[in-house]
Order: sequence, then structure tokens, then C-alpha cells
Amino acid sequence: MTIDPLVDPTLAVITGASAREEVRLACDDTVKAFTTLRFHEGLRRGWEEARAEASVREATAIAIMCGARTNVDDMRIASMNDAPRSAVTNERTASGATRDPAMDLALGIWRSQANLRAGFDPLNTRVPTRKTPRPLPALIAGLHRDACSGLVESGRLDVGHVAIPHDGGALAYAMTLINGQLPALVKAACLVAHFRFRTVFDPASSAVGYGLARWLLVTQGVEPTGVAVISAFDAENQAEASRALGGWVGASEESVARWLVHSMRTFAYGAKVGADIAFHVQAGRLS
Repeated sequence: MTIDPLVDPTLAVITGASAREEVRLACDDTVKAFTTLRFHEGLRRGWEEARAEASVREATAIAIMCGARTNVDDMRIASMNDAPRSAVTNERTASGATRDPAMDLALGIWRSQANLRAGFDPLNTRVPTRKTPRPLPALIAGLHRDACSGLVESGRLDVGHVAIPHDGGALAYAMTLINGQLPALVKAACLVAHFRFRTVFDPASSAVGYGLARWLLVTQGVEPTGVAVISAFDAENQAEASRALGGWVGASEESVARWLVHSMRTFAYGAKVGADIAFHVQAGRLS
């Protein structure tokens, strides 16, 4: 008896899955949730603070799924205490050797989210401005480099493993997803699944996938606030998320549709978390 190797869903399968009624309805609900967040009163003036807090929440959730033992309060403190870069060498002015090893990866993931956020267009300004987009290969490499930065600083990861794909074929498939003729919501859901299922980078493949999904949703205008915390639900419900990921692994139209419906639920939940952030920013307190 032979065991068939696991395969990635084809674009045709994903297209068919995204056209199913249950997926279309779930996508509609997610768009409504994102629209509600976009016009939250707390983002009129506090969008920068809200984006910063969302990056902390996103990094915390991703780090937890990557095995780090942390929480939002610890991550917020770690981010505020993060060593600045030298104006001369562009290297951090403090060594990571004295940091708690459990925070190495978590802090790196926060850096990846913070640097991603820095590239988003301003949300509410008198004069609309657009930032120069980063080339996609540089964006992907930067996400992984930042995510691994804490591990490299403390000597727990060799720099030779950074920003180099563990599986070149898996990275090529990710590029196919990004460049394919699929709705942005569907692309984001597929990227999350792919980077969790395949070890595209090692370590922190999931961190790159969630970062790409967030970038895609913001830059494509689906979730322009950058405040939705799209990984929050899966971090809080890891068993359910793992079962749902099995739909992606199944690679059939029906099973992929199950993953897409789950993803829309997680994105809509992330919008609600974002609205909570906006409310607390408006009230002048984050917790």
C-alpha cells in the first residue's frame, strides 16, 4: 500500500471553493465587519495608536501559536523596552543575551508586525498620501528577518537561516497565490493556511504567513485600517483552528471551502478585536 503525498490545492480548486454559497456569504459578513471597523469613531484621530496596539495584539497571538509563552501585557512591555538601533551601525544598541529566551521569537514577531505597519498608508489625513510600496520579495524577506531578529541577537539562531526559504517550492506556490486571480480575502486566507501547513521558512513560517495576509488585506483596501487582529481567534481557539486547517490540507473544493469559511470567521472576529482597540484608544486606556 502506498500513501499519496500531500498536495497543495490548485488555483482551480480554490476558485471553485470561493464560489460556493457558504463561502460567499461568509465573505460578505467579513466585509461588513471590516466596514464597521473602518468607520469606528475611535479611529478618526487615534488610528496611529490603534495600529500600534493592533501590532502588539497580532504579534502576541502569532507568537502563542508559534509556541511562545507570552501575553499582551508582557508583549506590550517588551515592545516599549525594545533596544533602539544605533544611528551609526543600524544595529540594536543592547544585546539580546540578557533577555528571557521565551521572548526572543515573540519580540521578533512584534518587530515584523511593527515594521509592516510602518509601510501602511496613513488612514485619516487632510491630504491623502501614499507610501512607496516595497517589492514583494523584499517584503517577505523582511518579515522573516524581523521575526528572527531576537533569536539572532541572543545567539540562538545562525544568521544563515534568516530570510532564506526552507522550501523554495513552497515559496513559489505562495507567490502563485498572491499573483493569482483570486479575491483578496481568499488570498489572505490561503496564505495563512499555506504558511502554517508548509514550512516555507524555518523558524516562524506562520509569522510570515500572517504578516503577508495582513499586508494584503490592508494594501488591497479590504481592511484599510490595519487595526483588525486577524490571528486572534486562532490563537484563542487553537484546537478548532487545527481542525479547520485540515480542510486546506484535504485540497478538495469542499474541504478548502471549509477552511475559507473558518478564515472569514477569524477575520470578522479580528475586526471586532480591532473595534475594541479603537474604543479603548478613544477612551484613553488600552487595558
